[in-house]
Amino acid sequence: MKLYLVTHAHTEATPEVDARGWSLSAEGEGQAALLAMQPFWGAVDRIYLSSEPKTRLTVEPVLRQRALPVTVDARLDELRRPGWVEDYRARVAQAFAAPEQPAGDWEPASVALARILAAVADLCAQHPNAASVLVGHGLTLSLYRAHLLGQTQVSVDDWRRLSFAAVAIADPIAGLWLQDFVGVAGQSGRG
Repeated sequence: MKLYLVTHAHTEATPEVDARGWSLSAEGEGQAALLAMQPFWGAVDRIYLSSEPKTRLTVEPVLRQRALPVTVDARLDELRRPGWVEDYRARVAQAFAAPEQPAGDWEPASVALARILAAVADLCAQHPNAASVLVGHGLTLSLYRAHLLGQTQVSVDDWRRLSFAAVAIADPIAGLWLQDFVGVAGQSGRG
């Protein structure tokens, strides 16, 4: 099985709005358009999205061009983190350093990883021979990447280098990380 993993496009971070409801920024809309032009779409059988609108917005240009079945699964949502955090990078580092513990009021990283693993196992069972795209989030896809690479925790530096609208390839049935994330608009990490 080939699973293309895509980080959602850049969003408009607004402190007054829950992060689950953020829309794409102008930069993100450009990234979504570039993502739709990638050649791998010709081999894709289906798309899996988290329940957060930014994942759907990331593939809207693709869906205007191709009639691909789309499955929304809330288990693919970002690590649950209610409210705005001023020092976001420090909270991310805390979440990754102690994955079994909540970082403040955030969901423990280990719980988020278990959700992702269960969702991926189900999609593999339902479509074991499909070439699928999973559009997700920086924290949870970093957790999944570390898991497939046999790492006990995510390197904060790896997460910081992860671009928005980046594509990686995995074979989840074999448990293999085949190709690391590459940003469709070049590499521009999270700072």
